[in-house]
Amino acid sequence: MKKMVQGVLGYGVGSILVLMIVFAALLALLLRFTTMDYETLNQMALIAGISILAFGGMIAAYKGEQKGWLAGAGTGLIFVSSMVLFQLIFENKWVSLPQLSYFGGLILAAWLGGMIGVNLPKRSAKR
Repeated sequence: MKKMVQGVLGYGVGSILVLMIVFAALLALLLRFTTMDYETLNQMALIAGISILAFGGMIAAYKGEQKGWLAGAGTGLIFVSSMVLFQLIFENKWVSLPQLSYFGGLILAAWLGGMIGVNLPKRSAKR
């Protein structure tokens, strides 16, 4: 369990943060230099968020090599909890019902990504 908390979830949440920052920059550039409307931007952000959380859960489970569902769900819960905490602190707003469904989808995506990641083939060290 110590390995799970210290390293595996760190890999998952770290990869999610990096990918979210990169994709946010790409969306900002697209919004600035194209005629993309906000509805298209929202749809792209939804798809990207779900995909990135699934990838983060997959990375966490791949590194953990066991209990992929737990690594994925833990990664999703940590990320979503931090999003809720930031909203409470910086916007002084509670989570709305549509946000709860979105956050539930993110946790579900990370959970499923964890189940996929634990079953990915491991690289063997060649001598």
